[in-house]
Amino acid sequence: VIYYDNAMSSYIDLKFINDVSGRLNQFKKKTDYLFNFRCPHCGDSKKSKTKARAYLYRVKNDMFFKCHNCGQGQNFANFLKFVDPTLYSQYILERYKGSAPATPTPKFDFKPTKFKDQTILDDLKSISDLPEDHPARLYCIKRKIPKKYFDILYLCNKFMTLVNKVKPNTYKVIKDHPRLIIPFFDTTAKLFA
Repeated sequence: VIYYDNAMSSYIDLKFINDVSGRLNQFKKKTDYLFNFRCPHCGDSKKSKTKARAYLYRVKNDMFFKCHNCGQGQNFANFLKFVDPTLYSQYILERYKGSAPATPTPKFDFKPTKFKDQTILDDLKSISDLPEDHPARLYCIKRKIPKKYFDILYLCNKFMTLVNKVKPNTYKVIKDHPRLIIPFFDTTAKLFA
């Protein structure tokens, strides 16, 4: 992990303060890390064009903006974003290039879900085991399902009863009916739906 050093960030801040200074009215450098100008947010005094009550100043190793007229205060990056969005984009790239900590590769600790051995299909007839003229088999043919899949498709004569075996109280069994069952298998060929 590489972090930008303090001297470099101050240098970059000063470089961009110098770049934006031409857009700030009455801009003056007071000391190495103190700058005075008219506030771009409120425009400072309406009566006097010479009043300049906005400042850029350093706290620890970061530059901040403060206007003593409107009270606006923000870090230098947000100030720059307000004054010149294009210059702000360059500033962010310059200030933080190589400084962002490398995102560690996430460690996935997946434990395979354990399914109990499903025997629910053992009680059902596969479509391939049905007679050629059976309505369920004819339905699959009419739907143009390839015959090679008939051994993994099943007929359930009492669908609601079957569902209630797997998940009790899902249906009130009033009039049960047959359905075609299309099972879903995981990559290890275990039934999961």
